[in-house]
Amino acid sequence: MLRYTSCYRRYLPDQAQIMHQEGAPLPFAPLVSIVVPVYETPREYLWGLMDCVRAQTYQNWELCLADGSKTGRVGQSVAEYGAEDKRIRYTRLTKNGGIAGNTNSGLKMAKGSYIALMDHDDLIPPNALYEMVACLNESYQEGERGKALIYSDEDKIDSSGSVHSRPHFKPDFNLEFLRRNNYFCHFLFFSKELLQQAGGFRKEFDGAQDYDFVLRCVDSGAIVRHVPKILYHWRIHEGSTAGNSGDKEYAFDNGCRAIEEHLKRCAEPGRAFVTQNLGVYRVAYALQGSYTVTVVAADKAQMGQIKKYYGQKGTDTGYQLHIQYLQAQIWDPGIEQAVKGDYILYIGKHIKVKPQGIIEALLAICQQRQNGIAAAKLITTGKRVASCGYHYDSHGRLIPSCGGIPAAYKGYFLHAAVPQNTSAASLECAMIKREAYKLAGGFSKGLHGIYRDADFCFRIAMHGYAAVVTPEVTAVVDKAAGKKGTLNLENERKRFREKWNMRLAQPDPCYNINLSLETGCTYALREQP
Repeated sequence: MLRYTSCYRRYLPDQAQIMHQEGAPLPFAPLVSIVVPVYETPREYLWGLMDCVRAQTYQNWELCLADGSKTGRVGQSVAEYGAEDKRIRYTRLTKNGGIAGNTNSGLKMAKGSYIALMDHDDLIPPNALYEMVACLNESYQEGERGKALIYSDEDKIDSSGSVHSRPHFKPDFNLEFLRRNNYFCHFLFFSKELLQQAGGFRKEFDGAQDYDFVLRCVDSGAIVRHVPKILYHWRIHEGSTAGNSGDKEYAFDNGCRAIEEHLKRCAEPGRAFVTQNLGVYRVAYALQGSYTVTVVAADKAQMGQIKKYYGQKGTDTGYQLHIQYLQAQIWDPGIEQAVKGDYILYIGKHIKVKPQGIIEALLAICQQRQNGIAAAKLITTGKRVASCGYHYDSHGRLIPSCGGIPAAYKGYFLHAAVPQNTSAASLECAMIKREAYKLAGGFSKGLHGIYRDADFCFRIAMHGYAAVVTPEVTAVVDKAAGKKGTLNLENERKRFREKWNMRLAQPDPCYNINLSLETGCTYALREQP
């Protein structure tokens, strides 16, 4: 990503695109209220913000500045700048209500049916509002627009605004990833109707008030869309979260509370914990009640290790595990009739995994009602990542996520370290919800290897079940698994493509179209055509 600084302009609109947007009115063109809480904002930052808003190609907007400053310098800067543009609205608050309270004051100023949030020291490119409203037009039915919640990609700029770096090209809505970090982050765009349903910002979550708000919107039935374009420039300077997040430790404690309240609302209790990667959390879902799990292992020695560990494990845990053991391949004939558990843990022939806690770790994720598969991160004997799930392209290729990077690396925006939804996962070390297995009709007889696994993931998705890869569980792919066998991968790919051509024609929602889809180069910048 280092070369982004030298080529960032390719991700911004050129003059032809700007002229097209200015001359191409959108069918649905609502008033958008850009809400910005301000506090002792330096003049150059505030004027830069107002400049970039006035430069928008979409002109049906108002800028609502809610000022909680102690001094009058912000009001003076606005008066000097905005006297000629009545769309810039300014309110001096009687007291500083903190980030949440000041934002709520700004929201009360808003007259628009849609709201966009900005921080007082950041910038947006000229196409930002247009792209959001275009998404409203293109990706929502008329009756869905009241539930709209849209986010975009973003980068960071230096204090002068001239150096662009660290682009965050994000996946589409990814619940498991969102539960561990607010990757929506900036340029949040939503309907006033959704705001009224979810409620405004809560002061007791200051520092994580945006995270709490996003999670409440999701729980209120938000229809989430993602615009895969750089529509926000987050300024790095002393005092900003982007530049010095360690100064706001209280924010991360509040982030834990926001996650835990979200889990309660979803009737999926659990705990959240701050990690060394501030702003990214560990979630421990609660296990409670009784679970029946069938362990299917192809290797006798691996099966023996798991059986020994769980045979000696104590039962004073607050939950009960009833385990059945089957030595077989999960796709062997008759296996479906032999399985008695509600969950199936499969470990392939060439996989080595530590038995300690593996059932609980995968079960905690797989038990969530929206999840059908919880799979491990696979690493090689050479201590490289074999896969953190798979991305797909329109040709039916399956590209291992984070493949080839050192196993100890956390990856691009921690994609090799954080559990997340994936379009396809290797089932060589995975837990499968039996209900999802039955609805999908088991495994395909005409596909093999990872294409069989991806086909199964696609089919459970048709029944509303997600696949999750959790790097918190790792499994080693034995060297023997890397030896070439008789499987013709090209023929498998062609059969897979023929079966799923409609799905493959759409970009992988768990990836980003701006990133490379080459083996060993995932999360690198995609070469421009």
